[in-house]
Amino acid sequence: MHTMQPTLRNGRNIWDRINMPMEEFQGRIDILKEKMTEHQLDILLCYGYAFNNYGNPCYLSNYVIRLPRGTLVALTPDDVVLFFEGASRGLPSAKRLTWIKDVRPCPDISKACVGYLEEKSLTESRIGLAGVDEWMPYDQRQFLTNALKECTFVNCQPFFRDMRIIKSARELDQIRRASRIVNAVFEKLTSSAFPTLLEREFEATIIKEARLEGAEDVRILFGLPRQQNWALRPAGEGSLPAGESLVIFLALVYERYWSAAARTFQIEGHALKMPELERWQAFYNELADCLQPGKDIAACRQDILARIQKHHTDFISDFGLGQGIGLSPEEGPWLNATADGILESGMCLTLHPCMQDANLGAVMIGNTLAVSQNGLEVLTA
Repeated sequence: MHTMQPTLRNGRNIWDRINMPMEEFQGRIDILKEKMTEHQLDILLCYGYAFNNYGNPCYLSNYVIRLPRGTLVALTPDDVVLFFEGASRGLPSAKRLTWIKDVRPCPDISKACVGYLEEKSLTESRIGLAGVDEWMPYDQRQFLTNALKECTFVNCQPFFRDMRIIKSARELDQIRRASRIVNAVFEKLTSSAFPTLLEREFEATIIKEARLEGAEDVRILFGLPRQQNWALRPAGEGSLPAGESLVIFLALVYERYWSAAARTFQIEGHALKMPELERWQAFYNELADCLQPGKDIAACRQDILARIQKHHTDFISDFGLGQGIGLSPEEGPWLNATADGILESGMCLTLHPCMQDANLGAVMIGNTLAVSQNGLEVLTA
């Protein structure tokens, strides 16, 4: 689900070495070095950008930039370097967030990267790229291409996709922690009365509650499904009118890992109440049953759509069904028309179908789900 990306990441930002110890990152580095040997790579460049697509370098370093700029991890068989776009005054805080010793601030990652390759005599080498073609700004990518004409580039994004799509036990625990914050925020919303329900103030209240619980970043979309031409959207300047139904889509990140959920409320005065949704909850559970370990993901999606059609329910397809979640708010596996692969234990994804409802206008129930050998674990119950 697309949400607005902030212009500054200003929440909690730490490296908890108990929850995510050094050996977790070392294991990932070891696997990638084996891949580099297998594909005869001299160096691997893994790039990320801003707050939605930071996953690749963060997966190796734990580092997340505070501004919407780029980060890059350069990995060779005997060296690892972290580059971030920013001033040198950010170096002390950056070093507290990562195990990598060689951390280099720079104004332009592409130029700093070329300088590093010249330093290591790798300007005529075989280079693996992960995230560079997907997220690096065009002018920087062109500079790399023109400056490294003697190099051979190999697309290594599939390495990261295959590694990141299956979460380790520690990663799943991080997503559980993020999910507990999601649950706590929704519980607070339904147990409180608010002085006003101005959208901006209400959004600020949600963000405050999430921040107090330790969230690093919070994304919120509102929808008023009884209104004409409604959509899930960022908070506006108006108020949330009494008597209307309200959909809230909430995504937040805790210690680098995301969780997301959607809930449908009714606005009564200055409070939110949960409407009677037992029928819809039972239907949601039926759809979630389509997600079984070992099953083809495309078949999961087709079974969900078939059950919706059998239920004679109008599915609002604009918002999709869901997707994977982890170090990015949206990642594999995808529950869309291009879905492929097998649903495996260790995957984590959201399921958030939106259905038309005669009384509420529409109902959206969404949760973050972890896949295990025993089935699904609902993390945002």
